Amino acid sequence: MPHPDYFAIFADHRDKSLHDFAQVIERMPKKPVGTVTVAELCSMADYPNGLYLFYDDDDKLWYVGKSTSRSFIERVPAHFDQRSDAWFNTLPKRIMAITEIADYADAHALGLSLRLVLVGIKSKRTALDLETVLRGFMRPHLNPIKKLNYTGAEPLNEYDP
Repeated sequence: MPHPDYFAIFADHRDKSLHDFAQVIERMPKKPVGTVTVAELCSMADYPNGLYLFYDDDDKLWYVGKSTSRSFIERVPAHFDQRSDAWFNTLPKRIMAITEIADYADAHALGLSLRLVLVGIKSKRTALDLETVLRGFMRPHLNPIKKLNYTGAEPLNEYDP
């Protein structure tokens, strides 16, 4: 099965600047999380590491996450456990923390309506570094910002040894 159109291969863009790569990601087709299939996530098995980005319908970036210890097929759905007391549930809990949504089921539904972009990366170190850099440069709504002084001119190959 070919990769879905909401999947980018990092190696195809490593010669770009951080700004240009962010624009590529922002312009990519995005798929509502609740409609992503197991088959689509399985089609990315040749990329053991990567990033996943969640956008709203207005193309505002809500979250950047990394998949390094688990594959996309395990990592992305882990954000959407229907049990509010499950140990992970990052997105619904963060949505509740920053919005006026007080009901877990409503936050869960909002999370599933977000649209997904995936970036496949071969190197675990690159995925770890690039997640931090994209969070700092793109400033997603639900992620804490660690570093703000990225200009966008930084070459991506700086993060891919």
